[in-house]
Amino acid sequence: MNKFRTQNTVRPTPSVVRKAIFDILQDVEDKTFIDLYAGKGFVGIEALKRGAREVIFVEKDPVLCIFIKNTLQKKKLSDRAKVYNSDAVEFLIHSSQKYDIIFADPPYESGELERLFKILEKKNIVKENGVLILQHYKNESLREKLKTLKIHKCYRYGDTLLTVYRRQE
Repeated sequence: MNKFRTQNTVRPTPSVVRKAIFDILQDVEDKTFIDLYAGKGFVGIEALKRGAREVIFVEKDPVLCIFIKNTLQKKKLSDRAKVYNSDAVEFLIHSSQKYDIIFADPPYESGELERLFKILEKKNIVKENGVLILQHYKNESLREKLKTLKIHKCYRYGDTLLTVYRRQE
């Protein structure tokens, strides 16, 4: 089995892809950023380092939540971060907030993208000039539109794709 598709292991976002995410976003300063399926939190931590106003980490593995909290403390970034030990979709169902940037990196080929799409079809959780970035396996199919969001661009890095959705008005 391909190491990228093993569902029960953490697959940290490679540094080249992490760099690409922030090259795509360009400016995260003073933005609210949510890191869904946060894993070890590397993407959200990078957003904090680049000046995000607040980063919300959502990770269902309690051990990884502790790892993220410890890393935030060591790097003195805890004051602008919140860590939730929760299923990503359940978190969004109960969230009343809108976000500038939503980054989601669900386990590859796990069915999580479809669960995410269902909630994004129902709820408008991306701010007016906001963006949704999905990191996914190259063979996973995506929806062209999600409520007010539409695919803007797609970037490929080996077997990994970054698909960017933006609001359409």
